[in-house]
Amino acid sequence: MTANVPSHWNTSVGPSNWFVLRHPPGWKSQTDGNILHLTSSDDRISLTLHCIWLEGTVKRLEDHSLLLEEIFPVRRNVESLVALDIPQENIGVQGEAVLGPETPWWKRALTPQEWRRWRVRAIKCQSLCVMVIYLQDDEFDPEADTIMSLVMRSIEFAEPLADPPSMFANRVLNIARTQFPGYACELDDQLQLQLGDSKINLFNVYRRYANSPDQFEEIVQPALDTLHDVQNWDTTRLNPSLADIQERIMPMLYPASTWKKQFPDFAAQPWVGGLAILYVVDEADAYWYLRNDQIETWDVTVEEIHDIAIQNLNVYFEKNSMELILTGEPDGAQLLLPERPDAYNSARLLSKSFHRSLQELLGREFVVGVPNRDFFVAVSLNSDEVIAQVQAKITDDHDRMDHPLSKRLLLVSSDGVSEFVGWNN
Repeated sequence: MTANVPSHWNTSVGPSNWFVLRHPPGWKSQTDGNILHLTSSDDRISLTLHCIWLEGTVKRLEDHSLLLEEIFPVRRNVESLVALDIPQENIGVQGEAVLGPETPWWKRALTPQEWRRWRVRAIKCQSLCVMVIYLQDDEFDPEADTIMSLVMRSIEFAEPLADPPSMFANRVLNIARTQFPGYACELDDQLQLQLGDSKINLFNVYRRYANSPDQFEEIVQPALDTLHDVQNWDTTRLNPSLADIQERIMPMLYPASTWKKQFPDFAAQPWVGGLAILYVVDEADAYWYLRNDQIETWDVTVEEIHDIAIQNLNVYFEKNSMELILTGEPDGAQLLLPERPDAYNSARLLSKSFHRSLQELLGREFVVGVPNRDFFVAVSLNSDEVIAQVQAKITDDHDRMDHPLSKRLLLVSSDGVSEFVGWNN
C-alpha cells in the first residue's frame, strides 16, 4: 500500500479492476461505466475518478490532459498542485468554479456567483489515465483535505492492466473470425458477439478476464467453443417441446436493469433488491435462457414455469448437496456461506424450504447478500457492525466477480424475501 491508511478503511475497485483505493467506512461507492464515484457519508466530500484509455502516441501527461475547459468552463484562481507521492506520473491543479451550465453575462451582473473549490488530477499508468475530480465544501476543511490526500495516495494499479471492454471485444471478434471462417461473425455495441445464428454476451467473459488479464486465451476459448458448438445443434434441440426439457428448467437470478435493457424477450419475473428471476435450460456444459415466445407456444404461463423451476431447483440440491460454512458464536453474530461456487447457489434463495433450513441456524430473520450468481452470504441480525462489514464485502465482491447480481442486502423472514433497508440506505 502506498499510503499509511487506517486499517479499518474500506477498499473500492476501479472500473475493469484497473486500480483499487482505500477510503473511510460508510462512504458510498458506485461504478458507472468507466467512472468510479465516491461520496462521504455526510455528502460533504465528492470524488469522481474517470478512466480514459490513451492513444499509443501519448507518452507523457500535459496540462491539456486535465480538460479544464470541459469540466469547469467558468473558473478562477487556478494554480498548479504538487504531484502526489506515488510511483505513477501525475499532475494536478486547483481553483474555484461555478458549477452547472455557464451563466449568461447579464445574469452574472445581477446575481452573486456561487463558487466551489475543486481539485483536478491526472494519473497515468501505462495507457490508462485516471482523471480525479475532487469537489470541496463551501468552506475549506483541513480534515477533509487530509482524508482526500490519504485516499489518493492509497491508489494501487493492477499489473498487468486489462484491456478496456471495446478493445477486449475486438480481440475476441478477430479470434472468432480466424477460427470459424465459415460463419458470419459480428459484434454489436452491447458486447454481444454473434456467430452464425447464435449470440453470446461477452460482459461476464470480460469480467472474468478483468480479474486475470494474463489468462486471456484460457478464459475466451471455452466461450468461443461453446458458441461454435451451438451451431451444430439440430432444430429439435433449439426449439424443444416443454416435455423434452421440463426436468432441466432452472431459475436464475439476474440484474433487473440488464434484463429489461438487453434481454426483454427472455421470460422473467421481477423480484426484490433490483433483481429479476429468469429461467434457463440446463445443458451439460452450459445453459440457455427461455424466451417469451417459447413459453407461448407451450401454452403455459411464466408462473407455471416458475413452479417447475423451483421444484427442479430443490431436486438439484438434493442430488448435489450444498455444503455450508457457519462461523461465529450461537449467542452472537453468525455468518453462513456456501463452501463451493455453483451456478445455482444464489437462486436457491428462491426456495422456501431452503429459507426454513437457514432459519434453524440463523434465526427467524436474517440478512443475505448476493454479490454474484455463484455465491451468497447470510448473516444473523445480532450485530450491526458485522452487517456493515458484510455490506462492504458484498460491494467489493460485486465489483470484482463475474456474473454480478446486486450490492444491496436482502432480508429473509417468515414473510419471504424483501430488501433490507437498514444498510442499503
